[in-house]
Amino acid sequence: MMAENPAQQTQEIIGETSRYDRIKSRVNTILNTYPNEERTALGVKYFLAIFILANTIAVVISTITDLPLSLCSQLFTIISVCLLIFAIEYILRLWSCTQNPTFIGRVKDRLRYATGIYMIIDLISIIPILFPFVFPKDYAMLHIFRLLSIFKLVRYTRHSDALQLLQRVVFKKREIISFLVIFLVFEILFSSTIMYLVENAAQPDKFSSIPAAMWWAAMTVTTVGYGDIYPITPLGQTITGMVTIGGVLLLALPSAILAAGFMEERQKEQIRYNHYGTEAGISLLERVGTLKERGLITEEEFEEYKALILPRVREHEEEGENKK
Repeated sequence: MMAENPAQQTQEIIGETSRYDRIKSRVNTILNTYPNEERTALGVKYFLAIFILANTIAVVISTITDLPLSLCSQLFTIISVCLLIFAIEYILRLWSCTQNPTFIGRVKDRLRYATGIYMIIDLISIIPILFPFVFPKDYAMLHIFRLLSIFKLVRYTRHSDALQLLQRVVFKKREIISFLVIFLVFEILFSSTIMYLVENAAQPDKFSSIPAAMWWAAMTVTTVGYGDIYPITPLGQTITGMVTIGGVLLLALPSAILAAGFMEERQKEQIRYNHYGTEAGISLLERVGTLKERGLITEEEFEEYKALILPRVREHEEEGENKK
């Protein structure tokens, strides 16, 4: 039998290699592309989200005592299938994350990718697979690790416009928010010190020290008020009322600041949209005018384009004036 042509063998090898690379690149695109830009990625996102929620619900229900054995078996099957899906997802992400031609380069790329925050979350979510072999009777820790898979949803919300808007607002208002946190800590420390001095004689078991009084201060400033520690002296009750009012006012400020920040960002986005829309319309008119001067379009065609573009430009300008 005649040997195959070496050139033909080389082409087949190259074809196989390129097909392998295309498959790996496609998997990486589906798993890591923003879902709004890829329909298949959106389907995979919903597919994984369903398993994440199913796993969370199954783990929560499995903590109920005296469940029927049949239901326990079904819950165990659901959890096992979800963990298997998460493991496959993790392996595919790690496999498809690099196109480096060298082995050392691929290893470095995968190690770098595996140490990212989202891959660490993915790894933690599949650790329960090893629990029966490492910690066979630590069921509390097993449930905790199983529930951590809910944080996998963070991966799919990081590109959310609302989340990015919130990040910009918090970043721009970070100094004011930092000052409010400092004031909150100061109020807790100051009020717990005062209440220790006022209530220690009347309730030495409840207000035995400043750290013990800090529990009361934290519950009072946040207006939670569990009621396990409360003042009984008239002066202590008066101070409690003042601390509670101060806590309400202090905790209301971040909401107002964030709301104002959201409004500012929305106005900036609208102004930017109107500005770009007006500029784009004027630029388009200039280009159409250039085409007319070169004789590429007739006067009638130019007027038709102008009639289509000018109303949109005026609409943007009117929207900008109304926003002001």
